[in-house]
Amino acid sequence: MSEPHKDIVIIGTLDTKGVEISFLASQLQSLNLTTKIIDVGIGSTPQIQADIGRDVVASKTASDIARILIHTEGKLKAMDAMARGAIGVLEELIESDEVSGVMALGGGVGTWIGMKILRSLPFGLPKIMISTLPFDIRSSMGAKDIMIIPSVTDILGLNPILRKVLQNAAGAMVGMAQLSELSATSAQVVAVTALGVTTPLANSCKYILEAEGYEVATFHGVGVGGKIFEEWVQTGLFTGVLDLTPHDINNFLFDGITPFYSGRLESAADKNIPQVIAPGGLDFISKGPLDTLSQEERQRKHYQHSPMFTHVRVNSAEMEEVARELAIKLNRGSGTTQVAIPLRGFSFQGHAKGYLADHQSDMSFVRVLKQKLQPVIPVVEVDAHINDESFAKVVCTLLLQMINSNQT
Repeated sequence: MSEPHKDIVIIGTLDTKGVEISFLASQLQSLNLTTKIIDVGIGSTPQIQADIGRDVVASKTASDIARILIHTEGKLKAMDAMARGAIGVLEELIESDEVSGVMALGGGVGTWIGMKILRSLPFGLPKIMISTLPFDIRSSMGAKDIMIIPSVTDILGLNPILRKVLQNAAGAMVGMAQLSELSATSAQVVAVTALGVTTPLANSCKYILEAEGYEVATFHGVGVGGKIFEEWVQTGLFTGVLDLTPHDINNFLFDGITPFYSGRLESAADKNIPQVIAPGGLDFISKGPLDTLSQEERQRKHYQHSPMFTHVRVNSAEMEEVARELAIKLNRGSGTTQVAIPLRGFSFQGHAKGYLADHQSDMSFVRVLKQKLQPVIPVVEVDAHINDESFAKVVCTLLLQMINSNQT
């Protein structure tokens, strides 16, 4: 039986981006790939012919294209209907193994529709969004592997700059679409969260776990990275979790500059996956460049982590608030969670001689956390700094013991 024919699917609003989509298709075809164009336009007459027209797309949501085009229920609902319709079309094509990659192209409307579609697609299927970047689209990516290519110019007519961008995008898709499938790993995988302030800890844990035969997937434990971490934990891929850097809580409670995902610190507990929690980064708030700090923040201990980030020390009362919030999250679990506390500091600059040193505030956190956690959640105190190798050995031992107990 012959292999099914596979296309690169291109998604866009053909009423405004038809010429540019046609050029992108021609570049893919010149590289010996076949294409299928899906129209998700919600405006005037398409500039080119689609392989799958917007009427077909609309029908997948039981919507009337005529009502969509005149925005009977508003423009946003029209955009959502076309995105959901295209997802339905793609699900059928993917089910019949007719897709080797998906590309979307757009400005404000097209990027919103395109990102909604792309993040619905299976992990590993090549996905490219060519965008004018009209808004910060990181939060639109979800936990998916979407390649973002800035269009540099507006997508409003071909020019030497845009042609080169589209040609490069086609080349990138060709490279991904022609790759062989990776063989599956037989190793169990542990998820780890880290930031620059806990990188030595994450590295030490990685070496320990790899020596035990595990693979390690490390996630940036703040903002979008925290959300991605939680979504991947929910998939059931991980045998265990080392959430070493739950710093997101501070940014949520004290107006840090990175976004917070409301489901943070809940997935492993909800799915009863063995996890060890450490207080990495709970001693500071992530703020912007030094010159953006308020007068009150400048009077606190602070440290310029990079030109874009300043870490501002959390005081004793705030540390107690962090402990209460953390306890609420962790108490969702039922015996598969342990907490490990490094008594000599919670971050790179949290040691006794560091810029963020405040042992009394750290101990306020420990005291309240122990009071608020359910008795079923042990708190193990370690006479070490968070980045000491001795602390890494403790958290890995705790996790491995839970994993072994869970599997017997």
